[in-house]
Amino acid sequence: MATINRSFITSLLRPGANTIFGDWEIHGALWKDIYAQFKSNKAVEYDIEIQGLGIAERKAEGSPYALGEMRQLYTTSYAMLTYGIGFQITREALLDNQYPDQFPQQAMNLKHSLDVVKNVNGAFPINNALNPALTGGDGMPLLSPAHPTVNGVLANTFTNYVGLNETTLEDLITICKTWTNSAGLPINLSPVRLIVPPALQYQASRLLNGMDRTATANREISALVHDKYIPGGYSVNRFILNPGFWGFLTDEANGFKYFSKDAPELDFICDPATNNVSIYMGERYAMGYSNWRCVAASIGPA
Repeated sequence: MATINRSFITSLLRPGANTIFGDWEIHGALWKDIYAQFKSNKAVEYDIEIQGLGIAERKAEGSPYALGEMRQLYTTSYAMLTYGIGFQITREALLDNQYPDQFPQQAMNLKHSLDVVKNVNGAFPINNALNPALTGGDGMPLLSPAHPTVNGVLANTFTNYVGLNETTLEDLITICKTWTNSAGLPINLSPVRLIVPPALQYQASRLLNGMDRTATANREISALVHDKYIPGGYSVNRFILNPGFWGFLTDEANGFKYFSKDAPELDFICDPATNNVSIYMGERYAMGYSNWRCVAASIGPA
């Protein structure tokens, strides 16, 4: 990329400008609605899933107890990656600029770039939730009707393509409530928050904010709202690319994880030969998920 010199900012070299604009408010840290946050001092963090004992069996008089087994199952690695951006500007462009309080807004522009890529990275697992080339520890994509266990398979999505409505949301909650652990023991996981793209924010609001059932003339309560099946409400994520995607996060403790290794840092470097000033900002972190049970979702209608 070229060095910013005076030819890039010819109008800023003379007084008289009323307004200089080009910077807008960006989306906040939407990824924080999805990821649990941790600090790291390692190059790679590992999460290891252990298969525990199965269900107990009846012991006949005089016979030995049944023996189960416990073993390591899947390992998920979180490799710390560096993200950054910068620009270089000549000394002349800095000194001759008549509006130094408005251009360049170094730190803010650099931080905006980092914030956007973090939102993009945060949505990456969801945007690739059915990609067979991007699998979790169990060898399946994030969303699958066939996550393996010792007693068969479990689903965290539908086998057909369904949109978001009261019935499908209730069906997905029911699917979540039938999950077991890897050894086949029933587990108690619950939905926490609905995640939708902008196209479904109005439908999400109708489903989770109205005390009556939607899309029906019957005077019946909304079980979803009355019994607080989605206690965290809903979040709208601009970085989900599929306008039909919808799903909920669960209270699985080892789901989506964000590890911060190096916080955002601003660096200034002056080239002694040219007097050009280089300004950089970068940070180092890892994002991913350890257990598919952290989410149940649909990619929307076909």
